Amino acid sequence: MQKHGFFSQVRSGEMQEMNSQTTTFAGTRTQAVSFKGLAAPFQLEVFADPAQIEQEWRQLEATGIATIFQRFDWVEAYVRNVLPHEGARPSIVLGRLHGLPAFVLPLAVSRLGPVRSATWIGGKHSGYNFGLWSREAASIMACQDRAAIEAMLGQVLEGVDCAVLGRMPKSHDGVAQPLAALLSDPSCMEGYSFDLRDGFQAVLERSTGARRRRVNKKERKMSKVGALQYQALRDPVRAKAALDFFLEQKTLRLAEQAEPNSFAETGVRALLHDLLDRSLTMREPLLEMSELSVAGKPRAVAGYGMYRGRVNVYFMTFTKDEITPYSPGRVLTYRHVEDCCEHGMAAYDLGVGYEDYKAHWCDVVHELNDAYVAFTPTGAAAVAAIRLYQAAKSRMRRNESLWHRLKAVRAYLPRLGWI
Repeated sequence: MQKHGFFSQVRSGEMQEMNSQTTTFAGTRTQAVSFKGLAAPFQLEVFADPAQIEQEWRQLEATGIATIFQRFDWVEAYVRNVLPHEGARPSIVLGRLHGLPAFVLPLAVSRLGPVRSATWIGGKHSGYNFGLWSREAASIMACQDRAAIEAMLGQVLEGVDCAVLGRMPKSHDGVAQPLAALLSDPSCMEGYSFDLRDGFQAVLERSTGARRRRVNKKERKMSKVGALQYQALRDPVRAKAALDFFLEQKTLRLAEQAEPNSFAETGVRALLHDLLDRSLTMREPLLEMSELSVAGKPRAVAGYGMYRGRVNVYFMTFTKDEITPYSPGRVLTYRHVEDCCEHGMAAYDLGVGYEDYKAHWCDVVHELNDAYVAFTPTGAAAVAAIRLYQAAKSRMRRNESLWHRLKAVRAYLPRLGWI
């Protein structure tokens, strides 16, 4: 069967100037564009402020398919706290079907030199970018060809040179990626998770070695320093203190390794505190903190969110002191996984990017794709350059020896005063 363009589209106006104290957005004009060829076309509208479609977003979020990074509150917090400092403006696409919300693509538009590009809201802090879809809309979109989807995006992203849509899962919750027809390459990183539904003992049996005995041994050694305690921190004062502890320790750890610190970027601290504040009244928090303390002092902390029974770990860090040889971070992970099993969580996701400790826990690898759309010759040149860079980065990551050497060199250069 031949596939056709299939959208009708309504476009909202541009974002108003941002107030230096509070961030406000407004959509003003609307413009209708018709796409023929589908019996039940989508009605499309673009918004410069997520609050304009909060009711429809939450309605779709309650029944649709998405990751935690496409929840309304997560996106709205990022738009409020970080996006203005990235020099980007929201361009959030809402698709309706039969008059009801059918999908949301939370995008942002920014300029780098002569190139205006659209990307997912959340940047490097968004681990998985799936969009938010009803099952019917996802099924319809998955049947369209590349030209039809590109035509849709070209209409709603008016004046944009290209779209760079990174970290798109090939599937989520049993639903295939609706935008899979777009030109794409494998992302240079994958996501890692494991199932919790059969309980903690089943999790331990899937791993190699006597993990319980090793953890108990480490805990006994830590207990010689002082009383050991694991807690999921639901008290707001303690949770905020743990978050500040994480930001402080992460800065120290990354500086030692000469690694870039995305948590130090303007607005990110405010974003994390905002997510924590919003989570106080949520059954499934956007951000919750857990802590391992010894002798009354925090030794390791982790931050994570929950959505539909899935635990998404965002970050973890630990102190470097007399406790370090006993792996406080790994002990914290062990106790948190045990706690999540006891509370009936379904899956535990350690996020994007390979680390040795993830391989010890995880038996599910989530393949991700980076998708590209060029709307102009300038955009085509930018897409070609980005794809070449990402391909080179992927080759280096696959060469474990080379990747570790490059990281070692980068860590050594500051000592020479070269960077």
